[in-house]
Amino acid sequence: MGKGRGARLSCAAVIGLAAFTAHGATGASPFDFTGHWTGTSLQEGQPANALVADFTSTGPKTFTGTVTADRPCSAVGKLKRHMKLAVHLDCGDGRIVKIRGHLDPTTATVEGNFAEFLHRRLRHRGTFVLSRQGGGSASATVSFFNGATPAGHPAALHAVGPRVVPKDGQWYLSPDKMILTVTSIQLLGGSTGPVAVNCPFTYDRSQPGLTKLSDCPFAVSAGTYTGLNVEISPTYQVLFDDAGDGFYSTSSGIVTSPPAGGAQYLTVTTTSLGVSSSFPAPIDVGPGDAPTLSVVVNGLQFFRVQVSGGTVSLGWPDVGDTDPKRPDMTVSLNALASIAFYSNQGIASAGAICTGGACSPPPLQGVIAAYVFYSSANVPTWIQLVLNGTPGGCPIGVSGAFSTKGYLGLDATDTLGWALPTDSAFSSYSTEFSMAQVTTLGGSTTMNCQQIAADPAPAGGNFSSGAPVISSPDYSAGFVLVAN
Repeated sequence: MGKGRGARLSCAAVIGLAAFTAHGATGASPFDFTGHWTGTSLQEGQPANALVADFTSTGPKTFTGTVTADRPCSAVGKLKRHMKLAVHLDCGDGRIVKIRGHLDPTTATVEGNFAEFLHRRLRHRGTFVLSRQGGGSASATVSFFNGATPAGHPAALHAVGPRVVPKDGQWYLSPDKMILTVTSIQLLGGSTGPVAVNCPFTYDRSQPGLTKLSDCPFAVSAGTYTGLNVEISPTYQVLFDDAGDGFYSTSSGIVTSPPAGGAQYLTVTTTSLGVSSSFPAPIDVGPGDAPTLSVVVNGLQFFRVQVSGGTVSLGWPDVGDTDPKRPDMTVSLNALASIAFYSNQGIASAGAICTGGACSPPPLQGVIAAYVFYSSANVPTWIQLVLNGTPGGCPIGVSGAFSTKGYLGLDATDTLGWALPTDSAFSSYSTEFSMAQVTTLGGSTTMNCQQIAADPAPAGGNFSSGAPVISSPDYSAGFVLVAN
């Protein structure tokens, strides 16, 4: 962040807090904004920047203080009617920032716009959000990454040939691109409430897995935390340009013929909630710490559409669900080294798949895909099964396992082993699995499952000491590594 931007961001935060000091048009009691505030600012085409501010009220409608991005700026502000505010920031060297914003006193959050001037000439415009915090603080970051992608895999390339018309049925699609926006971040289990942010990022299926998409900085109070919650705007943009399966997005919907002028982004709204995940163990954050958390966007085979006579509808209307859904996301405390996406051999694709309704032939049932996440080349940390119905002979209560809960491990023969519980507390186990690891795209393997009645409790605390030996599986299916 350059000097000018530091001044701009600092000023924006100060102005936001100014709103807290005064009466609204309805004569509400003054809002005491004295304290420590954090948030982000965003200039178009630039990454989000963290803001830190400290303020003191000077009257029922006025305040003073400082805001710091990469350098401090002084601020004088005033609250006006209808919780609107105006603030003037002086950042030195002839730089000033004028801010207009709106206060939500219930959530102690301000958002609005700023304009930065240098010697009275406009240099930058942008937006900001700001929330009040408490206690000692640290500067944390959530980094977003591509999930597994089929980049470089021959089966993932768009088909060249006659036009493909998708068959009738209920489909899961894999978008080519998505533009999503993070609106708030909260570390769970401590004293810090949700921190308002404005962090857009673009998922791109053509880029390799674990390509970094964006960094989203936020401030957090010192303390001990047990999990992370990330709120994503329910409205996002999605792009499909899939000649292989016959789906194309336009600004008004999804069609099955290549649109004139090419595919365009489609804006959709989902009812999906935020991404919330517990940590394997609590983490301690001290004043001045700078923890970084990783969130992986799993963009394959999640977007729901229904095809009927060549017409595409969002969601699955035949079962009363018109929500196209939003991609699942995985939270990791540590940086991930690799990620793998296995597809059932009967599907063998990271692209669109028909999973229900009038699909012909009838869709596969049971485990249709599996994600595996690794913290290093030989240390898997999480496996997540994707189900379409219940695998015959293999009852599954919870479809994911960790190295700490579920005993996920990679043994000396490069075989993955894990156990699945009957409930999310992992209080008892119902099944255990084994599957030889594949490292080459297009390689095949077999997933075996057997029912168990007791906790397998492998030596050393996970199956890296030896994957389960399953000679007579209750469920077995072939899988292909189609993305990583």
